[in-house]
Amino acid sequence: MSQNNATDFASSPYRFFLLLIPFAVASVLGMSTMGSSDTSICIWWAVFLLLMGVVTLPLAAKLWENFSSGGFFLSQPMGLIFTCLILWTMTHLKLFRINVVCIVISAVIVAACCYLPKSLRQALIKKLDSKGFVEAVVIEETAFLVIFFLMCFFKGFLPDINGQEKFMDYGFIMSMLRNDKLPASDMWLSGKNINYYYFGQYIWAVVIKATGIPSGTGYTLSMCSATAIPFGMSFSIGKYLIEAASKKGFMENKIVKYVAGLLTGCAVSLWGNSHSFYYDEKSIGNGLLEFFSSLGINVGRTDSFFYPDSTRYIGWNPEVTTNGGDFTIEEFPFYSYLVGDLHAHVISMMIVLLISAVILSMLSAVTLPSAEDIATVHSIDNLNTSNGRLFTEMKSTLTPHLILCAVLLGCAQMTNYWDFLIYFIFCSMGFFVANTIRSPKFATPLGAIIFAANVGGILLIYLSEGSNPPVLFALELVLLIASFLFCVTGPSALPRTSCQMSFLFTVATLTALPFNINFDMISNTLGKVKNRSSLYQLFILYGTHVIISVFFVAVVALTKNYRYTSQTKSAKAKNKSNNGDAEIIGSEYSFTNPVQKFFGQRNLIDVFVCGMTIVGLMLLAAPEIFYVRDIYTGGYLRSNTMFKFAFAAFIILSTTMVYSVVRLLWYVTKKGRYSMAFFTFAILFAVMMLVPAHYTMASLKQRSGELKRENYKTIDGTAYLSNYTSSLVSERNPGNLTPYTECINWFNTSVEGSPVICEAYGDSYTDSCIVSAYTGLPTVFGWQTHEWLWRFHGIVDKETDTLVSDPDKDVWKIYISPRHNDIDVLYLSGNESEIQGIIDKYHIEYIVMGGIERFKYGYDNSYMFYQLGEIVYQYDDLTVFKVNPAATY
Repeated sequence: MSQNNATDFASSPYRFFLLLIPFAVASVLGMSTMGSSDTSICIWWAVFLLLMGVVTLPLAAKLWENFSSGGFFLSQPMGLIFTCLILWTMTHLKLFRINVVCIVISAVIVAACCYLPKSLRQALIKKLDSKGFVEAVVIEETAFLVIFFLMCFFKGFLPDINGQEKFMDYGFIMSMLRNDKLPASDMWLSGKNINYYYFGQYIWAVVIKATGIPSGTGYTLSMCSATAIPFGMSFSIGKYLIEAASKKGFMENKIVKYVAGLLTGCAVSLWGNSHSFYYDEKSIGNGLLEFFSSLGINVGRTDSFFYPDSTRYIGWNPEVTTNGGDFTIEEFPFYSYLVGDLHAHVISMMIVLLISAVILSMLSAVTLPSAEDIATVHSIDNLNTSNGRLFTEMKSTLTPHLILCAVLLGCAQMTNYWDFLIYFIFCSMGFFVANTIRSPKFATPLGAIIFAANVGGILLIYLSEGSNPPVLFALELVLLIASFLFCVTGPSALPRTSCQMSFLFTVATLTALPFNINFDMISNTLGKVKNRSSLYQLFILYGTHVIISVFFVAVVALTKNYRYTSQTKSAKAKNKSNNGDAEIIGSEYSFTNPVQKFFGQRNLIDVFVCGMTIVGLMLLAAPEIFYVRDIYTGGYLRSNTMFKFAFAAFIILSTTMVYSVVRLLWYVTKKGRYSMAFFTFAILFAVMMLVPAHYTMASLKQRSGELKRENYKTIDGTAYLSNYTSSLVSERNPGNLTPYTECINWFNTSVEGSPVICEAYGDSYTDSCIVSAYTGLPTVFGWQTHEWLWRFHGIVDKETDTLVSDPDKDVWKIYISPRHNDIDVLYLSGNESEIQGIIDKYHIEYIVMGGIERFKYGYDNSYMFYQLGEIVYQYDDLTVFKVNPAATY
């Protein structure tokens, strides 16, 4: 093709047909691995996600207008989240239902908000016509779809919705697929709503319902999407970081930015921590343990590596016995994918990465204060509406980026509460950097006091009224108004940041209010840790991430953003006139405060990445100081706290690690030349990144076995039941849950609504309560540990400094023991009136009598059930009885 023809094609509408390339590549990949049937399902799922992106494409184009792909891929999770949020809110208000019609209406509402504003439409049109847009979109979308299809293929070797907590996650989804109202019914405690964070499972329930894909397959696709979407988002963020840095002095290179994107996606979603490199006996790093041992370090067991070991390390190997033990969890995204639990922290990744991308967008466009801002006098007269200062401050402080972050934090609050708190701090860091640049003053003495008072007020109100959402919102709103008014009278960086922090907290609380009104907070009190991690073990887990990221922080702190100087005579003469030093990018500006000058003389994206690193290090350090109290005691006090903080830190530090390596490759010295020393460090660090990359294949082979086409099964997570052997049935033969499989199919095809059923309750993490989990029908009582956790109310025992059950709200006395006893009576009693009384008490309409019930009770009470009802379904040795609770008459 000639140059003229290529130019014509680049400006032709036909170039948009190139957007079919990602789907063509994915189709070929799918057909060669999964076959036509599963590939077609995956393609339809991906098309739906793309349509969700079209809904918010103008908003994405405006937010990320300075970046090559204009937020095209980021629009997909954004459109999905906002559409689901509208549906969620309206359904809580009893105006909508969770059905296809209301899903479409919700999408139209979001689309109207994105397409009606002229500025957003113009941003989209401009981006569509921009050079390189289609190319960038094709590359990003192809990267996402390739990873998505690979995740589906790998999951197809072991797709079973069984083990760990998959019953819980699938039960949440099935409950919302069956019942189109919110709050969602708890499938394991009839008559009650789910008292856990389930906005994430709700999102995927909406996608499953909208696409019409069978739920067992939909669960697998949701799990794979929860890994592939963060990969695609991290790809975009990693690339955007380089593009933004390039606009502030870093070398512009098309290949480099895509390599950075690819590595960021891999580091966040596909790699692990560094543990497997050292403890996998097949790894060259395993030999280093002998060296550590020679230093007197107890390295624990060094052979028989099993992929979960990388998430159960501190306190486990070697085992800590002091203070009752210290069994911690250090999970990361790829392990979560392997295990297959569609948990809150996994789904929340796309929310928090979207927050990160919004903050990046803001910082890439922030500018120094205008002459008008600099001339503004700190005065109470600024509150006078006649001088316009009130509205000017409102416009500059309450920005679209702030509003979006606040709403997304509200979504995080309903998905994974830990992420709300973590990314509240993350956002505060981002707005602090932005306000430092755009504010003439960093802070006045009074402004510093107001900042401290406002931050303290946010925390105190949260701790005192966190369990009372309406009061919490009202008090935070008052604090927000007060902090904003002070910003008007004395605009400077610290007060503006505290005002925006207050806005984030207030609007997030408002966004989540429909959910929180129906939710009992599990815990918001802190305890002092009794055990701490050794530096050696922290190094084994996070050494690679921390060393690279902290090195880069030191480099940024000790150097400035020098402009690269060519070797032309004019450039040399310019340097000579400046005592041989290169020009500092930004030196042409007049800085108005020392902190602003410090940031301004550095690449602002470098500063942002350093801030990310500091947040990541804080997250790693926090569980060494305190833990959030919950039902877990003894050796598991800080287990959940470390789990959630380490998971978030991994994502953040993986991003900073890759950026640091790429940035150091072309770091300009004071003399205006590329630093060979930093280049050498960058190459060394690039090799070091192979350490966390080791986990991927080592774990994948252990989890999925030989990755051969002939070993591939299906993406239907329920297909395994036909050959599964359950230990909860007396006959231990393959397929011994087939009667339950058929029973579940009957319930799902023949019974509408959410009538109460009764099946045998049981321990968590077992096959018990499979009917309720696989149908979403509420049973009288389900998994014991989970209901205990979800409904636990604790008070602090001053002697042990741990939570103990509140005697006035003891979940065992209120729910667990009474329901256990009643179910026992129902399956064992020979008294008709006694059984009928239990049926009436819980409004039971169906009783399941199968192998699990007989094995648990050693008794078959079918005769009594037959006397009280009728057989409506029977398969082999399983019978479903329809009974009549008095309340339904």
